[in-house]
Amino acid sequence: MTTLERARAYARYFENLSPASRDELQKLAHPDIRFVDPFNDVRGIDKLLAVFDHMFETTSNPKFVTEPPIAAGDTAFIKWRFTCTIKSRFYARPMTIDGVTEVQFDDAGLITAHIDYWDAAGQLYEKLPLLGGLMRLVRNRLAAPG
Repeated sequence: MTTLERARAYARYFENLSPASRDELQKLAHPDIRFVDPFNDVRGIDKLLAVFDHMFETTSNPKFVTEPPIAAGDTAFIKWRFTCTIKSRFYARPMTIDGVTEVQFDDAGLITAHIDYWDAAGQLYEKLPLLGGLMRLVRNRLAAPG
């Protein structure tokens, strides 16, 4: 199987991710996988599954939609859109986050690293009550005049 085929399989895993399917990760990832996103930097399948569990506990209807991956060597990139609703008494609006995942594979074809790149400030913090106003103020102060 090529890196591109492995990346497609991983993208399908995320598009179908649910509490019932989460353990399918064990077939795709190295036991010592490293996962990095704006909030987490964990190592190991169990810790990554705990991140997924937290997502299912704190959001409603989480869903990933991916675009066809690109690959070179043992690395692939997958562009995605994540939609959900944050479970909160104070803030329960739909949320959309766009990002890219860098996926690295070992010689056996298992994923050794999953690194997410997305703008937490612009796509999340600025949409939250109170914090959003502060984040927009900071962004406007740091932006080049134009």
